[in-house]
Amino acid sequence: MLVKRDAHLIASIVPIPQWLHGPNGIYSATAQCTLRVTVITDDMLSNSITLRLADMSQERFLSPLLSRFLEGVAAVLATPRHRVILFNIQTDTDVGPARILNVSLSALLPAAVPGASRFFSSEELQERLYLNRSLLAATTAQQVLPFDDNVCLREPCENYMRCVSVLQFDSSAPFLASDTILFRPIHPVTGLRCRCPPGFTGDYCETEIDLCYSSPCGSNGQCRSREGGYTCECHEDFTG
Repeated sequence: MLVKRDAHLIASIVPIPQWLHGPNGIYSATAQCTLRVTVITDDMLSNSITLRLADMSQERFLSPLLSRFLEGVAAVLATPRHRVILFNIQTDTDVGPARILNVSLSALLPAAVPGASRFFSSEELQERLYLNRSLLAATTAQQVLPFDDNVCLREPCENYMRCVSVLQFDSSAPFLASDTILFRPIHPVTGLRCRCPPGFTGDYCETEIDLCYSSPCGSNGQCRSREGGYTCECHEDFTG
């Protein structure tokens, strides 16, 4: 496995055609395969989520459902399919006899906004995919279960900070195989991150941000700070 600083290289998603030849002395057979490689970065992991698929095995997911799954997620997020990055497929071993498959992914925004993250945040991914579970199930032919947020149940964050479960790189894993696909995942571990509520910053969210500093209301309105945001009061003869 090749490792780049602050990044992890896995076999996943840039096609490079490769021709395979196999003579047996009398006949020869030729087949074409596609090698796809994705560099997994820490930024990608910190903006990722794990979906739980019911009654699913690794082999069945890889062939033939992987393509439909990526198309379904892309449709829900309104982003091109190639911008959905799947980096882990792992059987859930904590649910007894139930066959649940954990699938970890991140997704690039349709168009990068200058100065902003290139990825959907974990919260946005979770909200969009959870609220559209019925659409996702219809397009992927897979049942998506509610998210498992056990890491935040004990409410570890203070000062009204929001607890968000995040993935961190742990180790690479053996290849997974189906009839048509070889896939090498990475196995991340679940951690947590405490994020400040809107309007606050600092290590402990102790510093209030003056959201009126940048004059968001323009020259025809008066900005009034309030907890978690601001309000624009229009000058006389102006509205909006």
